[in-house]
Amino acid sequence: MTGRKSVAAPRITSSFVLLALLATGCATAQGVEGAKPAEPAPNLSDLKRSIVAYHDSGRWDADITRANQQGQDYLARRLHQGVSKPAIVLDIDETSLSTYGYEVAHDFGYDATAFDDYVLAREATGIASTVDLVRFADAHGVAVFFVTGRRESQQMRDASAQDLREEGYPEPDGLYLRPADDHDPSVVPYKSGARASIEQQGYQIVLNIGDQDSDLDGGHAERAVRLPNPMYEVG
Repeated sequence: MTGRKSVAAPRITSSFVLLALLATGCATAQGVEGAKPAEPAPNLSDLKRSIVAYHDSGRWDADITRANQQGQDYLARRLHQGVSKPAIVLDIDETSLSTYGYEVAHDFGYDATAFDDYVLAREATGIASTVDLVRFADAHGVAVFFVTGRRESQQMRDASAQDLREEGYPEPDGLYLRPADDHDPSVVPYKSGARASIEQQGYQIVLNIGDQDSDLDGGHAERAVRLPNPMYEVG
């Protein structure tokens, strides 16, 4: 998952820290009236605890369900209006399957080999409201495509397809994995290119769902829906 950034406190360069200290010192030395103390940087431990609280409270699932319902409502309206060869496109991790178990076990850090082992073991779990959305689409004759940043290999393809199947997703019309030789710093060209390829097959992509801006950027979909993911970013 090239380009992924784990949750962390903002990166502050030594020069930035030095400038901040100098500015604070100058303000104090000159006795500037009303000078405010520097805002404390976010605490990494607090951020991690807030993610766990967000998950355990049920608010995360509720926010995902709300976003997916908005997507399903839009899809239903478009189907009622009549769409030729409709399709939806979904990301996998944190959109269709949750890797929260991996994140907690690794203290919200990221190791490519460990993550791949987790995926190959099919430990990611289905996101219920996304399963419901995809089942709705499938039941209404909408083609379903998964476009993931997981790297292409036969093992990864087989594990991804099997995990989706085991978690209740209908058989998709297509499963796109990122080519192993794609070294672009962003996944946007690959993902938008995959959607363009789907359109070239005659499909009209009514809905594109992901948990990252990079899942949705680049067009080739009528409506984009972003699900919440406070754990990491993928460029």
